[in-house]
Amino acid sequence: MLSSSLAQQLQAELKGATVLTPGSEGYEESLKRWSETAEKRAGAVAQVTTAEQVATVIRFARKHHIEQVVRGGGHGTNGASSSEGGIVIDLSKMNRVTVDPDNMRIEAEGGCLWKDVDEAAADYGLAAVGGTVNHTGIGGLTLGGGYGYLTGRHGLVIDNLLKVKLVNADSEVVTASPEEHPDLFWALRGAGASFGAVVEFTYRAHLQREPVWAGMAVFPLDKLTPIVKFANDFALSANADASFNFGFTTPPHAPGPMLVTLGFYNGLGKEGKRIFAPLFEAGPVFQNFGPMPYCKVNGLLEESAGHGGRKVIGGAACATPFAPEFYEEIKKDLLSFIDEVPAAKESLLVFELVHHGKVQEVDGSATAFANRGPYYNAVCMTKWNDPKDDDKCRDFTSRLKEKVSEHLIKTSDVNAESVGKYLNYNDLTDGRSDQMFGSHDEKLVALKLKYDPTNVFNKWGAVTAAAVEQNHGYNTMNLKPRQIAVE
Repeated sequence: MLSSSLAQQLQAELKGATVLTPGSEGYEESLKRWSETAEKRAGAVAQVTTAEQVATVIRFARKHHIEQVVRGGGHGTNGASSSEGGIVIDLSKMNRVTVDPDNMRIEAEGGCLWKDVDEAAADYGLAAVGGTVNHTGIGGLTLGGGYGYLTGRHGLVIDNLLKVKLVNADSEVVTASPEEHPDLFWALRGAGASFGAVVEFTYRAHLQREPVWAGMAVFPLDKLTPIVKFANDFALSANADASFNFGFTTPPHAPGPMLVTLGFYNGLGKEGKRIFAPLFEAGPVFQNFGPMPYCKVNGLLEESAGHGGRKVIGGAACATPFAPEFYEEIKKDLLSFIDEVPAAKESLLVFELVHHGKVQEVDGSATAFANRGPYYNAVCMTKWNDPKDDDKCRDFTSRLKEKVSEHLIKTSDVNAESVGKYLNYNDLTDGRSDQMFGSHDEKLVALKLKYDPTNVFNKWGAVTAAAVEQNHGYNTMNLKPRQIAVE
């Protein structure tokens, strides 16, 4: 717990940065997160602007045995970017983006949102592989692997990551790349923020055609069978320039749950119309497909995935061919849950069909990311408002993601090389990092002991002492066992 005198001392040491404490102007606003379930009352929020200031906070927290956490976009649901009584290293003021069109590179500070990167790159006719919700922070999405609309053509975000600048557990500012600290760079690409506070990312840029063809279409629930058929046919086409999401939610102004779809084609409208023509034949009650700038596509989900309310996310993987009867069962589960908790009607269950050929081209041992299988992601975002419903909503999310995961295991080959789990959609609440990192787990544990033996970075997708001791029996000395968590 940070005392007021220590908070004053931190402010004195952090020249040029703002330190917010309870009662100071801006403190309450600084605690807000994408999900209210992730909000905690910090002892201090250090709004840093340089890597050296980040290093100062980490050094200070270690010296005084105070918890420190890093906030990038604050888009998680389990509170890993928040601290009860500790210090939050708030990177939100570190949001500079530098585009180098000659060398096809984009440098972005750790506090950037994807909207910042998308818009800066668009000024040069370029794009980076990024997320599908533009108010997500770049840090979390990148360190967990990173899927986006351009993944089918260019791979994961980490497959387009050239180097990072980070502050390590010893408060040193270091660069990790294929040439510098290559083992650390390997770990950072997929194992979350277990190894440092990343303050700058350098991405490979790609030429981006404009406009693209994209939009959303909404259907009654009784159209599930033709939508599943379209999804199966779409997957068979293996189009690296197109993606398709479908799922269940209650759209704004709708009386109840409906089938919601989102399509994307990275090209001209004529071909986009051809690809999605069978979808429109199913008879949407609403659709807004059309040409738009690529940087606007990541804003299509702004309203359905907006800030506010209580949320929890659970992820699984799925594989084609999709069986209509299984998805009818999933639909019934969701409707039954909403009957029980009506305030959760805006909850969202989505199946994301992004072509995985490019992802699988990268050897499974090349990065810490352990999910390069022939799968698609499924994500359940349960949303509600009253804390009294917390247990019901968390339990439903857990049961639903397990049901989808079990279905994958029955129908596909899930193994230690490709675990069928996506870090950014999962909470590792059982302390078993081997279930997320598969055959990479032992190497990650060794790197954790090398780069962070006192477990400074212990929250965000962490390879923590609990995992080391439980899975490998190592004596971790001063490491404090903590629950593995993902944000």
